[in-house]
Amino acid sequence: MVELIEILFDSRVFMKVDAVIGFVLFGVFIYFYFSKEGRDERGRGIMATAALISFFVLFIVLNLFAYSLSWMMLNIVRMANGLQFVYNIVLLSADMAFIILKKIR
Repeated sequence: MVELIEILFDSRVFMKVDAVIGFVLFGVFIYFYFSKEGRDERGRGIMATAALISFFVLFIVLNLFAYSLSWMMLNIVRMANGLQFVYNIVLLSADMAFIILKKIR
């Protein structure tokens, strides 16, 4: 398992795929913000709650990232993949929180 993670994080192709996924997740987040649901008072509350949830996820993921920082710094591609992966996790949590909260409320 560790070998697979090391191969993925050392790959430039994985970095490009991860970057595309990051742009797509960011686009989805922006779409939610400017959508019809995001413009009313209820939608703004959902967006604020989703942002708060993603902030807590950011705190947890960055602490885990700091734990593995010495391993990440061995290779610049590995470090870039790690940062992009953290960014994608935070955006994914914001998007998923918005979708779930929209269904609940």
